[in-house]
Amino acid sequence: MTKKKGIASKLFLVLVALTLLSCCFLGTTFARYTSGGTGKATTAVAKWDISFGETEDAEVSISMEALSPSMAAWKSGSNRTNMSQVVKVATLKNGGDVDADVTFAVGDTETFTLQEKAQFGTTGYGDNGGELTGDGASEWQAGQLFSITLCDQQGSPVSDIKVSAKGSYDVYAIVTWTSYDSNGEAVADAIDTWVGKNVTSVAFSITYTAVQASTASGGLVSGD
Repeated sequence: MTKKKGIASKLFLVLVALTLLSCCFLGTTFARYTSGGTGKATTAVAKWDISFGETEDAEVSISMEALSPSMAAWKSGSNRTNMSQVVKVATLKNGGDVDADVTFAVGDTETFTLQEKAQFGTTGYGDNGGELTGDGASEWQAGQLFSITLCDQQGSPVSDIKVSAKGSYDVYAIVTWTSYDSNGEAVADAIDTWVGKNVTSVAFSITYTAVQASTASGGLVSGD
């Protein structure tokens, strides 16, 4: 009987020890609250918006009523030229949030508007032993007459400018009529005369390339 009580006492002590040990593990594992979650921080993206008004390019059209060839007489070894007034041709708009460096370019080909029923000559004017040949100026010959220079309002040439964020820039141009004097007086005068009688306007295409020129450092906005 005494031996059984001793065994029982030992078993009880072991059971108590195991219980205490278990409570230690349970207390370590489950005795504190734990939780997880997410938050967010947002920032607006700086807007990029460059255009000639509503378009990506602009077309400059010069009326022949506003420009003529030079009235000077032909002279060997020199070219007669006449320049138009400074004309506003487009407004470049920066609707974005950063500055832009803008470079302009003019298309290689002009677009002509002719009088009703007028047509360019098939071969253009030429000189055959001092005799004028051809049935009218060719489109290529007419194209050699005109060049355009982009400039500011005072007439100083510009090729690249900076447009501030939310700002704009007015683009101006000067068109020059250079007579085709290298082919002799008769041919040069015939081309000038034909264009003056049959062409109502000449248009040039202007394009641009815009590159980011400033950095926007917007702050973060936190939220749930």
